[in-house]
Amino acid sequence: MVDKKIKKTIGDVIEVPTSKGLAYVQYTHEHSSHPVFGSLVRVLKGFYKERPSKEALAELVKQSHRFQTFCPIHHAVSHGNFELVGNFPVPECAREFPIFKSTAASPKSDLKKVIWWLWDGEKEWKVGELSEEEMRKYPIRGVYNNTGLVGAIEKEA
Repeated sequence: MVDKKIKKTIGDVIEVPTSKGLAYVQYTHEHSSHPVFGSLVRVLKGFYKERPSKEALAELVKQSHRFQTFCPIHHAVSHGNFELVGNFPVPECAREFPIFKSTAASPKSDLKKVIWWLWDGEKEWKVGELSEEEMRKYPIRGVYNNTGLVGAIEKEA
């Protein structure tokens, strides 16, 4: 185990090895008022056989992301699981803290018919059913560990 101290900086881009190739995430927000959530990352598009150049990473970061989630990403870097590969400005599309969806329904429920709640990082409110467009718009509120993040990246490919 490596265990080196990593300074978190908004805009950090981190390389995540997966079975489908290298994936990249960008650290965009820290949810300090709710320590359970912590670091918010956006999962960038694509899988790569080798690390793109700094110029290519800068272009990748400017694109829309696949999804957003919470993960103690810098902890995984400090333990040598993932690698910090650069820092780039967070694009306009990811600067605002997103609104997340959540439900207490079982995973086997028909997601079109369950009661949903929305959360803006501070307050939560009940909205009922969501349209397919709304389902795509709002990320699921949750926290992945490094193994769970890899699984989600591979699944959402």
